[in-house]
Amino acid sequence: MDLKKAQPLLERQLALLGYELVHLEIVREGRDEMVRLYIDHLDAETSGRKITLDDCTAANEGLVLWMDVEFPDLREKFGVEVSSPGMERPLVKADHFRRFAGRLCRVQTAAPINGQKRFKGWIGPLEGDDITLEEDGVLKTIPVEAIQKARLAPFDEEKTPRPKHLAARLTEVPDTDGVETSAAEDEEA
Repeated sequence: MDLKKAQPLLERQLALLGYELVHLEIVREGRDEMVRLYIDHLDAETSGRKITLDDCTAANEGLVLWMDVEFPDLREKFGVEVSSPGMERPLVKADHFRRFAGRLCRVQTAAPINGQKRFKGWIGPLEGDDITLEEDGVLKTIPVEAIQKARLAPFDEEKTPRPKHLAARLTEVPDTDGVETSAAEDEEA
């Protein structure tokens, strides 16, 4: 299955169901290969709604019949799993980095940038097609197209020194609505 060809069709179908396709991947679980789709509500940024098990079930049911028509041999080759993006949410699109500016993330690039492939830093504003990260007090620029994998790192936020340089560049407190929290975080709020 060519994910690049299927992704726009899956995004369109999920949008009709009220969901955004956050990330799509093929994973191996034992002998089986699965197509895993991470979804969020289309209005998650403004509504703060979180993905529930009922949402995953509804999206899966809405996709399965459609997939049987659009990709008839898909379910013979792959299982399909619909999932919440979770607390360590994948960051795939430039808009994801804009949305979570001020949050800590881990980034891995396909090729080294200034001798480095793995970064852990605070997300700053987008500058064209580049993201800005503050890692250990140093601002780093990473082209979005160079990113192989990126995820929020909420469990490290309390242990990682707050950004020094980005504070002036971020005009508002980061919006954490729509991001899942742990039970401990919910109790603190």
